[in-house]
Amino acid sequence: MCSFCLRPREQTGLLVGAPAVAICRGCTESALVLFEHAPADPNPSPRAPWDLLGDRELLARLPQIAKARDDVENHLRQWVAAARSRDISWAGIGEALGMSRQSAWERFHG
Repeated sequence: MCSFCLRPREQTGLLVGAPAVAICRGCTESALVLFEHAPADPNPSPRAPWDLLGDRELLARLPQIAKARDDVENHLRQWVAAARSRDISWAGIGEALGMSRQSAWERFHG
């Protein structure tokens, strides 16, 4: 799923991804156009995506955002499982995630 337009890969085609995000060709092209036509403001004020949507569109996006959250959580679980498969301790995982060893174990074991 594209992290920007929230369309599934079946609709977007190829996605370029990083550990927690992915972007489709359409969003990439839109971003390039935005950068090419943006004024040379050294301190631009960022706009939140929800500021660009009406109430109905915002509500329609909420389930998509929840799915994106779940996808990120599943991805994180895969990374933690990879760390555990390398015998990295729960203390090390917890430290990397800014939580205690016990919290990491409770959240990710099994």
